[in-house]
Amino acid sequence: MIPKHFSGVRVAVVIFVGLSLLTTNGLAAEFSLALLENAVDKGAVCLDGSPPGYYYRKGSTEPNKWIIHMEGGGYCSDEKDCLKRSRTDLGSSKNWKESIIGLEGFLSDNCAENPHFCGWSMVFIPYCDGAYFSGNVVHPVKVEFHTIYFRGIRVLDAIIDALLTAGVSTSNQVVLTGCSAGGVSTYLHIDHVRGLIPGNIPLYGFADAGYILDAANLNGDYVLRSHSQYVFKMQNISYGLNQDCLAAMSATNEKWKCSFCQYTYPYTKTPIFMYNSAFDTWQLANVLQLDCVPPSCTEEQMRALESYGQEFLKAASPAIQSPTNGVFIDSCLIHCQSLNTTSWTKFKVDNQTVGETFYAWLTGNTATYKSKVVDCAYPCNPTCPKEGSLQDTASFVHE
Repeated sequence: MIPKHFSGVRVAVVIFVGLSLLTTNGLAAEFSLALLENAVDKGAVCLDGSPPGYYYRKGSTEPNKWIIHMEGGGYCSDEKDCLKRSRTDLGSSKNWKESIIGLEGFLSDNCAENPHFCGWSMVFIPYCDGAYFSGNVVHPVKVEFHTIYFRGIRVLDAIIDALLTAGVSTSNQVVLTGCSAGGVSTYLHIDHVRGLIPGNIPLYGFADAGYILDAANLNGDYVLRSHSQYVFKMQNISYGLNQDCLAAMSATNEKWKCSFCQYTYPYTKTPIFMYNSAFDTWQLANVLQLDCVPPSCTEEQMRALESYGQEFLKAASPAIQSPTNGVFIDSCLIHCQSLNTTSWTKFKVDNQTVGETFYAWLTGNTATYKSKVVDCAYPCNPTCPKEGSLQDTASFVHE
């Protein structure tokens, strides 16, 4: 979950370093926008009532294999916040560009940078509902004489339906992925999407920086819980969440917990790969609320950082101990890594990159690379940056 001060900021979606604009042919391939005007009739709309859509690039060498990436960008924490968000690209499609170019890492078509996936068909889904593609409020919501809509799960359903028509229905393999809020969405909705895609098509999840803890800050306060509980009710987000998790949590009247990945993960049936830093800088700044930038911290603050890393690994133990799912947990001070050339190609754990690890897991070929690696504690990894930055934002696709 993302605290209130972070909502309305387009985060952790893409670029922490300069965009790679070259492919093996010398020119980057374009992602073209497809707006789903017909989805409006089904009630699938962004916060402001505009149509949802997606960006698509056909694969060059393996067009029948698909990567579907969900954009990140926090959430809106109450009705007024959602109204404000509805006037931005994170709540409206009115100003989305007709095409985007130069995505890095997992979505790169540069085969030197992304050798295993560069030729796949790729989809980038802009985020415009404010609640992890989860809201499902039937009636429009009036806020300060304006109208907004909470329809995220309908947006996701409409996009998947359109993609089935566009070629996913005859695909050989599909990976659902996302970063930050998009990573959260991957954990929350992978089983729901499994139900929308024909059962004979292999579906896998790849969740980057979405395992955001329900944890205490330095003062012992659980700052994200109240936000999660309010958004859960405000946007009526239970429809698209993991139904087994909801059933388990209903006995204690804690269904809201199923909007946290650590609680829904044990109930997830679809194969999923965890990609996260145990020292994710967004979590250090907004969950732990560490008021320093490592390593320039006091001894007490560094002990708190170390403890948070240990707490993360404990919370991630269902993934680490899973006999089927994959894991790449590093100790780099960073938030969102899969669309970053440097982290995708240079950061290593046990002498292997995340791309190598994910591909080994996806194919079951672990002769050369392991499908599950967990790093030593910060600052042990020599491939990570020496210093982090506890900033909230990354560069933006829509800018």
